[in-house]
Amino acid sequence: MSKPLSMEDLTVKFHSSRVGVSHVETTIWQAPEGSLYRVVQRLDPAEFEIATLVPTGWITLLALHKDADGVADQDEAMNRWLDIQNHPPTLSDDWVAEPRTEA
Repeated sequence: MSKPLSMEDLTVKFHSSRVGVSHVETTIWQAPEGSLYRVVQRLDPAEFEIATLVPTGWITLLALHKDADGVADQDEAMNRWLDIQNHPPTLSDDWVAEPRTEA
């Protein structure tokens, strides 16, 4: 079994703090195996979009809101994604939907 990916394993490949007119901040990390992950932080509304690069472009993996999800910055948003990858839900998790029954 491989070691779970953590922030210490990621290398920052690009960071833009040009918030200015666009109100957007972007960080791109590279995992040891070469995968790229991008977190875009929009300031209005305060939200974070986590994406990964695939052959056809960036695909969104997760969107978080600063207040509703309690995410303070891009590092914390990326950590949330890594937590999801490292600790997949189990049947005992509260948020797992109940199976549908046919009427």
